[in-house]
Amino acid sequence: MSLKDRLDQSKCVTTVWGKLIPEKEAYNYAVRHIASFCANVFQVMRILEPDFEKRTEAICEIAYMMNMGACNDDYINEFFDEWNIPEFCEKSSWLGGIVGDSGDEYEDMAGRVVQFTRNRVEKELDTCPWDIVGAELCNMTTAMFTANFDIAAAKAGENEVALNMCEARGCGDRHCRVVAERRDVYGWEKQGWLDHMQQPKDPVHQTPNDRCVKHGQLQRNGFYSQAFGEEKTFEWAYHWCMEKGWLWCIAFPLIAIRDMAEDDDEFERIFKIVFATAGKNEFIEPFAKEGLRSWLGVPHEIGENDPRLMGGYIKNILDTQLVPCELEAFTEDEVRITVTPDDFNGRFEMAPIDELTLGYETMWHNMVKTMVSPEWSCWFEGKEDEVMTIVVGRKIDKRMI
Repeated sequence: MSLKDRLDQSKCVTTVWGKLIPEKEAYNYAVRHIASFCANVFQVMRILEPDFEKRTEAICEIAYMMNMGACNDDYINEFFDEWNIPEFCEKSSWLGGIVGDSGDEYEDMAGRVVQFTRNRVEKELDTCPWDIVGAELCNMTTAMFTANFDIAAAKAGENEVALNMCEARGCGDRHCRVVAERRDVYGWEKQGWLDHMQQPKDPVHQTPNDRCVKHGQLQRNGFYSQAFGEEKTFEWAYHWCMEKGWLWCIAFPLIAIRDMAEDDDEFERIFKIVFATAGKNEFIEPFAKEGLRSWLGVPHEIGENDPRLMGGYIKNILDTQLVPCELEAFTEDEVRITVTPDDFNGRFEMAPIDELTLGYETMWHNMVKTMVSPEWSCWFEGKEDEVMTIVVGRKIDKRMI
């Protein structure tokens, strides 16, 4: 009988107290966290624009325009090459479904393509980390899908499909379900942005519950594989999601949401109120604090009134999001974490999101009040410098909010 020479190894995020969080678990946490940040942003939108139709059309238009911004001959040629699409395959809008399917899988929207024919495509999702955001985002995704189909159809002419998200978990449905049907075959008119949540002409396919999945291919198999044999690794997709997840659900809608405010001061005032409330509510329940300690592996020697609880939490957030950072101080009196503003805001290098600094500073400052104690604050130093420092320390402020 022999023994193994060594233990099997897998990638992990290590908390400041040495607990190992497996890569897939860290990825799950990071994806859901992006969705939570997105939910706060959409609350800002709902305050600024009370009319559902107006705000939905605004974010749909922006999402479509931003996706279409990449539509040129070089991009289309790279698209066919990246996805290993054969030369004999008809170059039509249907190939946009491949982009949509892959994006779902990269972001752990788990499900399956149940039909892919020349006249009809149907995609069914069992889970969606963004289901907490709300109906506007569900509608906005159809604008992004429309762009995918338009881009794929660019060589063949006009996008010939009607696209409907006829079920959405964010609206209370069991599944998310997107159906694309050829307009000339099914008699559809060309759609506006508020027309994409209708029921399809043909019946939908209902996958039995015992065959539904909790996670996408990347979690189940370690890679994503599409119809023409192209594969993406879990590691590649994790990095992709930390870039593009922030881009489509935060950067895109923010462009429209900022225009809904009278000016930048009004936008930032409401933005801070929403994120301050979200921060204080995060750990208002005692069991939430216990859950945090278990998640991070906090030793018993660290008491309740200790800034290292907040510091360890922030460090773990950044690590699971793959943001480079360094722990410069970690004591019972102060925590200091350094990160470059470019890394913090520029998850997708071409479209940095300054609102990440505004949102996190506001949220973490208020979060520490209920996670630890009102004695403690969180603030960012050097936001305009090459290196920014996230500080958890004591501060007296007679106008503390």
